[in-house]
Amino acid sequence: MNEEREILISDYGIYIMSIETLVSFLKRNKIRSKKILSLFQKDHDLYISSLKEGVWIPIVPIISGKYVINGEFSDRDWLQVYKYDNFNLDITDSGYWVGSFGNLLKLNPREFLDCKTNSIPYKYIDCFKATRFEKDSGKYLVSITGYKRRDTYNCGEAKFGYSLSFQKIEEFSFYNDPREDDTYTFSMSEYAEELRECREKMDG
Repeated sequence: MNEEREILISDYGIYIMSIETLVSFLKRNKIRSKKILSLFQKDHDLYISSLKEGVWIPIVPIISGKYVINGEFSDRDWLQVYKYDNFNLDITDSGYWVGSFGNLLKLNPREFLDCKTNSIPYKYIDCFKATRFEKDSGKYLVSITGYKRRDTYNCGEAKFGYSLSFQKIEEFSFYNDPREDDTYTFSMSEYAEELRECREKMDG
């Protein structure tokens, strides 16, 4: 069972990826740019290739703030908002990372590969921007379930969370694009007002 973690999202999205898979994909395509988000936004064919090969899974757009990753999410404390299935992920380094899109504005692979713990902290705040989970290497179909905390009284708690489940397969035969707005709605923007009021209480 995965250990529950918490990360702080400072941007508008979360990625799920195997860092060695991403690095290998960039080398194979002779890409030296470290601006991964910009790269995939400008080159649609390359972006689609990354999804087909299970290089990463982008979850966008979402509200910035704290998120619980792979928690227990009991019915008493959490409300399931959505579940989406069958996203490709190729794990080649016995684990995968979940983190804030900010890491991909200017990728530093050594930050991941040299990490001595399972999480990468922000420099000036006591929170993590990425966290790693152990997983056997291989090709997987990933299901993503989004949750909202039922009780928003405690403003210091993460209000949202994601549970990830994996089905191991031999080869990828299709792909799903998480950015297809007509199919997927990862945003929990309807709860943004609650989050704003909570932050105002904390600041006030």
